[in-house]
Amino acid sequence: MALIKGDKSSSKYNQEVANNNENETRPTTAVADPKSKWLPAHADFVAGINTVETCMELVDLFAEGSVNLVIADFGNILLMPKLQTKLKVFKGFSLLKENNLTDLPCAVVACYMDTLQPRIPALAVASGSAVFLFKSLRPYYKFVLPQLDIAQVEKDVWLKAREGNIDIQAMHDVLNDLHRAGTTTLTHRSYMFLQISNNNEAHQFVEHYKNLELKQQSCITCMKKLNKNSADEDALNCLVIGTEDQHIYIIESEAFTILATMNCPATPSFLDVSGVYDVEFRILATCRNGYIYLFRRGNPQPRNAIYLNSIAVGIERFGKNIIVGCMDSSLHCYTTKGKRYWRHILPAQITAMCQIDYRPKDKFLVDVIQIEENVYAMKFGRLGREDATLVMITKNGGLVIKILKRTAVFEENDVLHGPPKEQQVKIDVPKRTKLYVDQTLREKEQAENMYRIFQQDLIRLKLLTGKEFLKSVQAGLNPVAKTKTETIRINAEVHGLGPRFKLTVKLQNTSSISLLPIIDLFLSFTYDENIYNLNPNYVEIPILINGIEYGFCSFVTCITDKAISDIIKVFVCRRDSTVPLISAVINMPVAEPNISI
Repeated sequence: MALIKGDKSSSKYNQEVANNNENETRPTTAVADPKSKWLPAHADFVAGINTVETCMELVDLFAEGSVNLVIADFGNILLMPKLQTKLKVFKGFSLLKENNLTDLPCAVVACYMDTLQPRIPALAVASGSAVFLFKSLRPYYKFVLPQLDIAQVEKDVWLKAREGNIDIQAMHDVLNDLHRAGTTTLTHRSYMFLQISNNNEAHQFVEHYKNLELKQQSCITCMKKLNKNSADEDALNCLVIGTEDQHIYIIESEAFTILATMNCPATPSFLDVSGVYDVEFRILATCRNGYIYLFRRGNPQPRNAIYLNSIAVGIERFGKNIIVGCMDSSLHCYTTKGKRYWRHILPAQITAMCQIDYRPKDKFLVDVIQIEENVYAMKFGRLGREDATLVMITKNGGLVIKILKRTAVFEENDVLHGPPKEQQVKIDVPKRTKLYVDQTLREKEQAENMYRIFQQDLIRLKLLTGKEFLKSVQAGLNPVAKTKTETIRINAEVHGLGPRFKLTVKLQNTSSISLLPIIDLFLSFTYDENIYNLNPNYVEIPILINGIEYGFCSFVTCITDKAISDIIKVFVCRRDSTVPLISAVINMPVAEPNISI
């Protein structure tokens, strides 16, 4: 997956670190493997760092030509609600400075806020519902997300509670009905009130909060930077922020005003940004519903959508290609239009991904690095004065730094068993024959008649296709059921040799319009009772949550001695309707004879 680029040797960097740490305890350094392409610069497995990839940044904070490592450390999250989150800045391998954070961070981005010389970037830390700006490692500015709209019914309930015109039970009933309706999102205060079961505690809660202003703010889930008016590395930047309320904001870093707001169909978890805001830009939003949405300048709605078979754990962009790692240990390559180039299943689950620019531009596995612990976060780039450095954070809080050798050469070995290289070789086109020339002349002379016949056949084919599709929809035979707000996909599998089979029916709610679950469904089967016996032949479906595939099993027994087979029809129905939503026809295999020994 990695596309990697060459580097310089690490002798200068090791010499610089040695000079800076003469009077300090030297870090633990692993022994170099002569066959490895990486130099073990630093390995400290007791550093106690707990973070993710989005909370790591490599940036020259002081315009000295030496890049610093910035990490937003979560601390020990088991000690909640006592937070130990800190913003740590490393110079070389030693800790330079740390700042306390008020909430758990989700992203750290280095951005340029002005045009002053020398070009010193600021650190933007997304935490909770705010973005904290640090300049020269000092708190500089705090940007808070705009408040969300609150339902008028909820406002009236808390207003009556302030005036003393409503009792606790009536207040609980109104808020609970509003929550169950699912049309609006309640504030955090109302959710906490609904969770209290004791009347005395609920009364104390209302008395404590009724005089405070009712507010509703979203939380930041991801953040990236976007160049404002130039493609230069030190150009002015904008902040691109994804929020829990399914919005993407573009924030100007000078005046901290919202330049654009985009509506995302689901909550974004990862962002990938390219381009320039004043010219043209693209934003890839990987969301929790298993989709990747593409946004462009001037359009608040997504232009394209890519459906993933599993939830994404990481996304990287290489030119016009998108590399996505998923929770099912699969690695995918897509175009921005949604076409999938290839897919590979990795031998273990993906815990971290990062981009390494190098010469190979295909799907070859070029190198494997052995680490003593599982890696949970990675960052590749320039560190100190080295151009090719890989920083890794392990599961138990270890800090591992490796430097790519200057003489490293990555060979394109097709370890992932993709298509053979011969497939990429161009075929020699033969010379034109007399038959080809005669056919070309015929097409030129009779082009009008051929086009008319083609159009007639095409229209006839479309008409027949439309009629058959209408019949399948009316009979519920379409493998994908669609209504105005609901979409259900069905898939059936038969396991076994017979005479006893296991029939598995898989259902998935793939609706992209409504995220509400589908309820009140059941499975029903029709079959020839002289050939098969099903147990059970009626299956209750309690709920279908969006994006999750559910499997329902039924056992089929072939009760005839003849070597024949038949079909079994599966229907997904609603309790309040006589017409099935969706159905599937299963061609059963011929059962093996029951041999008694």
